[in-house]
Amino acid sequence: MNLSESAKQAGFAAAYLLPVPRYEEWTRRRASGAFAPEADWIEGDPAAAWPWANGLLLLIWPYAPYVSDAGVSGYYPASNESYHAMVALKEALGKEGVRAERAAVPVKSLLVEWGIGARLMSDLIFIPGLGTRFVIQGLMVALPEEELVFTPKRASFEACIHCKRCQNACPGGAIGPEGYEWRRCLRAYEDGSAMPAWVMEKMTCLLGCEVCQDVCPLNHFIRPRPVTEGERSAFDLKKLIAGDIQPALEIIGKNMKKGGKLTAQAAVLAANQKRTDLLPLLEAKAAEAEGPLKDTLNWVISHLKKRE
Repeated sequence: MNLSESAKQAGFAAAYLLPVPRYEEWTRRRASGAFAPEADWIEGDPAAAWPWANGLLLLIWPYAPYVSDAGVSGYYPASNESYHAMVALKEALGKEGVRAERAAVPVKSLLVEWGIGARLMSDLIFIPGLGTRFVIQGLMVALPEEELVFTPKRASFEACIHCKRCQNACPGGAIGPEGYEWRRCLRAYEDGSAMPAWVMEKMTCLLGCEVCQDVCPLNHFIRPRPVTEGERSAFDLKKLIAGDIQPALEIIGKNMKKGGKLTAQAAVLAANQKRTDLLPLLEAKAAEAEGPLKDTLNWVISHLKKRE
């Protein structure tokens, strides 16, 4: 079986087979609070979690950002596409007698450790030929011994040119001389419905923030792609605030429904776009909302009323 060819047939640009990782230092850093809460779901002991596995298959899915007027991050649609491609690959491997399961591991650190990518000042990972715009999926696999050929470990390399464009452009000030501080990164607060006021004030993009990637010279060869009519309709702020989110979920994945976060982000973006025309709808939604979503909607309403 040719794993690389199977991965490419599934739509991935590259595949790397690594040994089952050991990352005690990474786990210690996580325990010290060095990473955002999104790292909590990563497995701390892969050998114990997947005792049957003898390899980790890292899969790279590149993507292009939307054009600047889209107001939507291109990462989440790509993440959803790559997830389904990973599931299809997992099923194809199963038909070949290879057991495979999705792996939650610190993929960024592994790419750097194996010399596949380099960490930038922004904490993004750069891969030659792909820039920083890619999604990583992982599969723990159990391969026959004769097919267990690991990707050679390469020498680490430096890619960041330290131009400070990301540092100067970051809306939260998350990138500084001492490195990246996730507590100042807008994206770290957008996986739930409750966002601090300073994050809401600085949001300019639905589903994440791509400012550091937009200004990075290492991404300048990646051409933005236009928004299709279907995507533009699916991400219409009025529809999302009203609760018509199913078309958007089909593009970005159903997990974005949790906690009303898609509605919350649409409302915040409407506030920052000065969409006072949506005030009646926002007030109606706030009247029926509860918990953090209600707090977010009330902030949006107050924000917009100052602009009437």
